[in-house]
Amino acid sequence: MLQKFEAILVQLTRIADALENGRGSAPGVSAATPSNPYASPDLPVGFNTVLGYLAEVNPEALDLMGDPIADTQRDGYWLTHQASRRDIQIISVEAPAPLKAVGIEMVNAYPVELLRKRLGE
Repeated sequence: MLQKFEAILVQLTRIADALENGRGSAPGVSAATPSNPYASPDLPVGFNTVLGYLAEVNPEALDLMGDPIADTQRDGYWLTHQASRRDIQIISVEAPAPLKAVGIEMVNAYPVELLRKRLGE
């Protein structure tokens, strides 16, 4: 229980620092912009989707993918499996426009800490 509390405290500190330093949105909080078409609307603080996270922290990786939606499915499977093993909550959120265009209405959002473990910073 103490470890979870400490992880939440670290996360809140990072968010406060980001907002205080004028970086706009806090780390891991998607905001739909032309530079991030993969941002899902109304993400809870501390959660993001695979594509939204990559678009924020490593947009070049998306540029190198032939089909970002298909090419990140393995990441989603890994994240879902790890969340289940660790009893970590994942949530379902509204898909961003590029996914809706191909018929995907909802996507999983994962805690940013878990996304970092899989995808880096």
